[in-house]
Amino acid sequence: MNAPVQIRKPEVAERLRSLARLEGKSITELVEEMVRERDERLTSSREADIAERRRGVEEAVRRFNALPIVGPLLTDDDLYDEDGLPK
Repeated sequence: MNAPVQIRKPEVAERLRSLARLEGKSITELVEEMVRERDERLTSSREADIAERRRGVEEAVRRFNALPIVGPLLTDDDLYDEDGLPK
């Protein structure tokens, strides 16, 4: 376990004490709740961003797959010589 967290700004420490008193919690309980809520919010936001990006990729793939095939499909023999080098 790491060393305890130390709040060096007196105004921040006082605000924590005040909030803890108002909510009837210890400073540790208050900070734990605040950290958990912030973590959940950020995690939810990241997951939403990932889902949105995934939808964008899936839409791009869908549009690509809907394009007509023009001409014959190329094979490795069309692209590379007998030594495996590009033609």
